Amino acid sequence: MNATSIVLLVGVCSLWIVVGIFLALWGRVKKVLDDMDNTLGEIRGDIARLTPALEGTLQEMENTGQELGQTASEIRVLTKRINSSGTASVVSGTVNYLPVAMTLFKAIKPFFDKKRNRKL
Repeated sequence: MNATSIVLLVGVCSLWIVVGIFLALWGRVKKVLDDMDNTLGEIRGDIARLTPALEGTLQEMENTGQELGQTASEIRVLTKRINSSGTASVVSGTVNYLPVAMTLFKAIKPFFDKKRNRKL
């Protein structure tokens, strides 16, 4: 064999090796794309099953928000009615600061409960 035929043989072998590598890579890419398509199909199914539950949850959240708004409005009207009537300013101040006082009481109560339990 002369040098030209050896170079030609190496070139042909290299060509077939590269073609084999490309076919293997193409097979892997096709498998990955098929798996991805199956996963997306499962996700679509899961979303289709969850949509009614999410819709119901969002509707309940909207109803709760409306009820909270209505309650806040009623409290505001009650507070204005107490403030605008002829009652003493002490009663008016008590109504205005009662939520703050209750929050402060709830925050301090566990501290005193712990101290009481230590003394026992």
